[in-house]
Amino acid sequence: MGDFAAPKTPAPCVLVVEDEILVRMFAVDVLEEAGFEAVQAGSGAEALKLLAERRNDLHAVVIDLGLPDRRGDEIAAEIRAQCPQLPIVIASGRSERELMDKFATDTAMAILPKPYTEPLMLEVFGKLGIRSR
Repeated sequence: MGDFAAPKTPAPCVLVVEDEILVRMFAVDVLEEAGFEAVQAGSGAEALKLLAERRNDLHAVVIDLGLPDRRGDEIAAEIRAQCPQLPIVIASGRSERELMDKFATDTAMAILPKPYTEPLMLEVFGKLGIRSR
C-alpha cells in the first residue's frame, strides 16, 4: 500500500500592519514560529488592499496605532465594519485607556502594549481565541 499523506491544513493567516520594519519583522517571526502564516502591510492603505484580497483567509489582524497614512484605530473600525467577527489586536505605545473605552463593547478586539514580547503577544492572541494549527 502506498503512503498517502493527509492534506495539510493551511496555517491560520494573520495580517500584520506596522510601519516600523524591525517591529513588523519581529511580529512576523513570532507569529510564524507559533504556527501562523503572516502577511504584512506597512500602511493603512496596504492593509485595506490586503483585506480586500485575503478577507476569507484572514484569522486575525494586528494593527499598529501610529501608521503613516491613518491612525490604526480608524483602520480597525473600517475592518470591523467589513468583518464583524475578525479578531483585531491594536498595538500601541500610548495609553490603553482611550482605546479600551473606544472598543469596550467589541469582544473580538484587544490592546497589545508596545514594546511587546513574544509571550505577551501570544497571551493576547490566546485571550481572543486565536490559535495556530
